[in-house]
Amino acid sequence: MNAGYIVLIILACLLVIFVTVLLILMPRRAFFVALFSRAYIPLFKSISMKLRKEKLDEIVDAYILAKRSKLVVSLADLEVVSTSGGHPLKVVEGVNASKNAKLNFDFEFAKAVDISGRDVLEVVRECINPKIIELPLISSVAQDNFEVNVKVSLTLKVNIKNFLTGVTEDTISARAVEAVVTKIANTPKASDLVAKPQLIDKAIFDAEIDMGAKYELVSADVIHADLGTNRGLSLEKEKIEKSRLLDANQLEHRRLVAVAVEQEMKAKAEEMKLKVIEQEAEVPKAVVQAIKEGKMKDVVDYYKLQNLQADTDMRRKLAGKKDSSND
Repeated sequence: MNAGYIVLIILACLLVIFVTVLLILMPRRAFFVALFSRAYIPLFKSISMKLRKEKLDEIVDAYILAKRSKLVVSLADLEVVSTSGGHPLKVVEGVNASKNAKLNFDFEFAKAVDISGRDVLEVVRECINPKIIELPLISSVAQDNFEVNVKVSLTLKVNIKNFLTGVTEDTISARAVEAVVTKIANTPKASDLVAKPQLIDKAIFDAEIDMGAKYELVSADVIHADLGTNRGLSLEKEKIEKSRLLDANQLEHRRLVAVAVEQEMKAKAEEMKLKVIEQEAEVPKAVVQAIKEGKMKDVVDYYKLQNLQADTDMRRKLAGKKDSSND
């Protein structure tokens, strides 16, 4: 066997190995889908994306859709979206939908919306169909002390210029509530706002609540407006009730003080009675001592003294009964 045949055999082996490696590395499904969809992707490009673990199937689907929709989107643009954590297919679908809706969306805007975490198709729908926000019930007091209860709905549409950097609908809602409260507070008569709710609409527009926002205010509509309670009368009633409670508390305090004084007097009377009893308990001892010292002759004198005291007590009781019967 000459050298020429050996070289040919080696080259054939190398070719077989090369083709085998290509078949192993090649993303067959993505490559042939793109090929037969007339969105050809170079073989080595597809192998490179596979080795870099990109979202190859999604990129291919997005590239095919872009070609069919005649969008100016390159494979490199879709790779950037994928490596940035976005969704290439959703971006292309959003651009295609905006094109069909005749909106001013470009690929860069759609890519930024997707990477920010928003659904591009949802943003397109909001551009076509404005968003309606119903504010919670707003209650405030006019200058005549009457309360006004208002229910407002806001109609918003996407502002493409400020969508990526503007404030959200929550801020718009807060601004609208502030505008309504301010308008009610500056109104001399609450009944005027109930009779002409369009004054509230005008106040919301004059406040420019959509300044620097992601959404543009289309309309502000008062769903419901009615008069509430008279806050001035309510405050007067509260003041009277507080005064009544204060007087009642003062009377209760006085009663408790009187009860405490009475209890103190009773305690003093009991104390005096105890002292009297203690003094009376000393009498027998004094009598015995007096007999010993000769100041009293005997026990008979002591009993005479007791009888005299009992007679005196009886006379007092009889005198008291007589006085009561005369009354």
